Parts: sequence; structure tokens; C-alpha cells
Amino acid sequence: MKRRDPVIQNLNPEIFENCSNYYQGIFTKNPKQSITIKNTTIEQCQFEKIDFNLIELNNTHLVNCVFKNCDLSNLEFDHVSLHCCHFINCKMIGIGFIDCSLHDLLFLDVQGRYMNISYGNIRNVTFQNSVLDEASIMEVDVKDLEFNQVSFINGEVFKTKLKGMDLKTTNIEGLRIDQTSLVGIHVDMYQAVALASLLGIIVD
Repeated sequence: MKRRDPVIQNLNPEIFENCSNYYQGIFTKNPKQSITIKNTTIEQCQFEKIDFNLIELNNTHLVNCVFKNCDLSNLEFDHVSLHCCHFINCKMIGIGFIDCSLHDLLFLDVQGRYMNISYGNIRNVTFQNSVLDEASIMEVDVKDLEFNQVSFINGEVFKTKLKGMDLKTTNIEGLRIDQTSLVGIHVDMYQAVALASLLGIIVD
């Protein structure tokens, strides 16, 4: 998988209340009150220790951005694109990506329990050292999705072809997955025994 990394340069310190153009800015301070960012593209920006529970993103696309130690829990991305972004050590509990274009993304050390990825498409996306317990991936067009040292306990995958995906370093205890999604994935012998029951196979 050849995932493209964010291209970020010439960053200028920005304050949310004074920002009119979300381009090449670095944000390190939370807004003093709730704000709405809408109908725009955030491009070549870096966010550090920002609580996005104070920020409403409405029809906002993300391109070449880095999020470090941020809280994006319960955000809803709907019909937008996220391209060439890194999410590092972020809290993303209950975040939703609904009918989104997710391309060239890295999720590193994220807490993504209850994450919901539905419809849309995934291209060159990596989850590494992350918790995705009870997350859902539903009816997504996938090409090059990588899980590396991921906890996906009680996760759910439905109508999402994962052919070629390697889950051997992923904890898939309690995984709910349909046969369409199951075909062609790579698992170890212990995972295979657990998944066999989903097909009605009894291993003696």
C-alpha cells in the first residue's frame, strides 16, 4: 500500500475566532465558545490538543491535515472528503464517517470505539495501534485498508469486501461479519476457528 502523507508547509499560528481562511494554519488553542466551520476546505493545517466538541464542522472537507492529541469524539462527517490526513493519539469515540471519501489516511494510537464508517469509499487507509472496539464498517467500497495491532472487539462489518486484508494482528473477538465481507481475508488459525462458527462450521 502506497499511502500518501500530508504535505504541510509554511504554517502560521491561527486563532479560530479570527480565522477566515483555513489554509496553512496551526491551531493550538481551543475556541472560547462554540463555533461553526461550514462550506469550506481545511487544507494544510495542523491541530494540536483541540477539543472539536466545541466546533461544528458542516460540509467541511479536510486535505493535507494533521491532528495531534485532539478530541474528535461524536463528530459527524457526512458526504465529505478526507484526503492525506494523519490522526495521531486522538480521541475519536463515536465519530461517524457517513458516505465519505477517505483517501490516504493514517489513524495512529487513536481511541475509536463505536466509530461508524458507512457507505462511501476507502483508499489507502491505515489504522495502527488503535482501539476500534464495537466499531462498524457498513457497505463501504474498500481498496487497501490496513489494520496493524488493532483492537476490533465486538466490531461489525457488513457488505464490505475485505479481500486481501490481513487481520492476523487484530483482536477480532466477537466480530460480526457477513459472508460477503469475509471472503479472502487473511487470519491466523485461532481466528479461523472463531470465524468458522459464523459459517455454521463446527470444528472438533
